[in-house]
Amino acid sequence: MNDYIIGNQVIKVKSVDSTNNYAAKLLNQTKVPFGSVIMAHYQTSGRGQRNSVWSSANGNNLLISVILDLSSIPPSKIFYLSKLIALAIKSSVENMIGNEVKLKWPNDILVNKKKVAGVLIENQWKDKKIASSIVGIGLNVNQIDFSGIKSATSLKMITSKNYELDVVLKLLCDKLNTYFEKLINFDYKSIDNEYHKSLKNINTWCDFIQNNNSFNAMVKGVNEQGELMLEFRNGIIKTYELKQITQLI
Repeated sequence: MNDYIIGNQVIKVKSVDSTNNYAAKLLNQTKVPFGSVIMAHYQTSGRGQRNSVWSSANGNNLLISVILDLSSIPPSKIFYLSKLIALAIKSSVENMIGNEVKLKWPNDILVNKKKVAGVLIENQWKDKKIASSIVGIGLNVNQIDFSGIKSATSLKMITSKNYELDVVLKLLCDKLNTYFEKLINFDYKSIDNEYHKSLKNINTWCDFIQNNNSFNAMVKGVNEQGELMLEFRNGIIKTYELKQITQLI
């Protein structure tokens, strides 16, 4: 059973290079309790998947990192953390906007084909086991200008409403606790089923890019290792890691 609650301690900072970096330093230098949340108004060097930059206007969006204890989870099951984080964000966003939200492999959160949130998970290892995980979450809340990035959206752009970041954080932490409880109780099946029901273009033919070449394949799901499973016209199924291909929306 989980002996801590996500969000019981929230450490707020005005500006950091990235909340994940800040959380990592706390873990190394102090006895910060698991479940602690680092919340920043602004990141000077926010990071996303594939070494991408996560850009966010000062004070407009939810920029957090959550410190979790993963010592009870077998390393072979670690991608379930990514799945549950995506589901918790999805459920939070749906609660606030009333619209359907979809997930794009591995854990992008989409509304009307536009990205409203992203996740960056960094694991700390000890003796070939996962000692802890730092989960960085960027959720676009009140920002309405993304400097021409057409693939981005926010809660305010969708609903025309302003949101209190502390209220958004409380809702998200509640959802994270609900889904994290499933993970530590080894309820992999329910996490997997819900993730695949939410996965955009599941069992649909889609276009992908690999080494500047495009190809078409059907999305069959995501396996335990976090690899995307694609079926080709000849019936062959292949798996791909995150850095190998890009899915076009």
